[in-house]
Amino acid sequence: MVGLEIELHIIDEKGKLSYKGLDLINKIKTKYPEINVVKECGLNMVETGCYPHMNAYNPAVEMIGTIETIIRVAKENKLRVYPFGTYPGKTESRFTPDINGNYKIKEKIFGVENFSLATKAVGFHHYYALPKGVFDYEKKNLRLLIDSKLKRSLLNTYNFEIAIDPILTLLTQSSPFFEGKLLAKDSRMLIYRGGKKLGYPGLYSNFQQVGALPPYKQTETDLIRSIKRRQQRWKRAAKKADKNVNFGRMYATELDISWNPIKINKHGTLEQRGMDMNYMSIVLGVSVLLKSCLKKIQREFIEVIPSDIGIKDSFKLHNGIMYIPPHIFVREKLQKSSAYKGFDDDALYGYTKRFYMFAKSVTPEIYNPLLKNIENMIRKKSSVSDKIVGFAKRKKMIDSSGEISQKDAQVIALHFSKKFENDLKKTREIVEKIRIEHVGL
Repeated sequence: MVGLEIELHIIDEKGKLSYKGLDLINKIKTKYPEINVVKECGLNMVETGCYPHMNAYNPAVEMIGTIETIIRVAKENKLRVYPFGTYPGKTESRFTPDINGNYKIKEKIFGVENFSLATKAVGFHHYYALPKGVFDYEKKNLRLLIDSKLKRSLLNTYNFEIAIDPILTLLTQSSPFFEGKLLAKDSRMLIYRGGKKLGYPGLYSNFQQVGALPPYKQTETDLIRSIKRRQQRWKRAAKKADKNVNFGRMYATELDISWNPIKINKHGTLEQRGMDMNYMSIVLGVSVLLKSCLKKIQREFIEVIPSDIGIKDSFKLHNGIMYIPPHIFVREKLQKSSAYKGFDDDALYGYTKRFYMFAKSVTPEIYNPLLKNIENMIRKKSSVSDKIVGFAKRKKMIDSSGEISQKDAQVIALHFSKKFENDLKKTREIVEKIRIEHVGL
């Protein structure tokens, strides 16, 4: 089953970043109490999501309807949404009131300046159900299975998602500017994950265990122990920051403590949370591809094997085996290339094409219309980040130091906010057509 969660920046009619996120949520809830829209850590953001469902088009229909409502109420209140990874101009950090203390303890652990980075980026999360039998829904944790194909299936899908993280971040990158300056193809990855592998002082630079792209796991014992070690590491940090913190109340399960791009969460799903938010055509296209791959691996018990073979012959199936690159190659080479170079990196480009060939081959043809924008992106070697930068260059907005003015940042924000709305309308038409053809309604 598939579920989606997205975050959106809020801007005003002039393209300035707005800090009326809570006000907007209250207006939406008053008028449409059934709409799932909630606060995020920054007052400039809102979050929405949809529950896991067997068919990819059902969460798509639900999500599109919710976003349309958010946009409609926003416009009624002289606001807009800017749904891309980072706002292009300079920003302030205004935190949402923190009733439970979750934000406050992070602020103490990271420091106010570092934690402010969490308010400056929005993303898209994808959820896919774990294989049956591997998760204990009462204890909200993994079951240790000694000899089981389901256990292998869990590890295969987990490692597969790590291997394709640089591809997914490439296909969804939409954050070239950060604080008014051209930073990278995926600035959100840098400011959020950070660390030596990315060469940037991000939010989780000093806490890579809970925020960086993790290495593969060879056994379920390795996976379970890594979860426990994360909890121990974070508990030490929390107690050091505040000796009176009620850690058990704040983090009820071990699985609450992970902000890694790939994680297993307390709902029994495999969560991909490393992607920039983007056009809904891109979000849903990536979701369909990811769902189809995970379904194939789980149902056919495909063995996903890290190997040097996987560097050049990744994602090829032979006798139930798929090879992926060593995690060092993925985490140190491809991840960094995705952030800084994007489609300009030949190794990443070839890797992405091989993934797309496999993913499309296992995706039902009925979803092909949702894949056109991704296919065009790969063919033209041009991501949404590239398009945002291209627009700024054509308008001569970027100076010799790579900076843009606040006024130009507002122009960029309004321009791409409008393009998002147009894409949303077209994507609804595609999804509705798929729904009608699939269920005959």
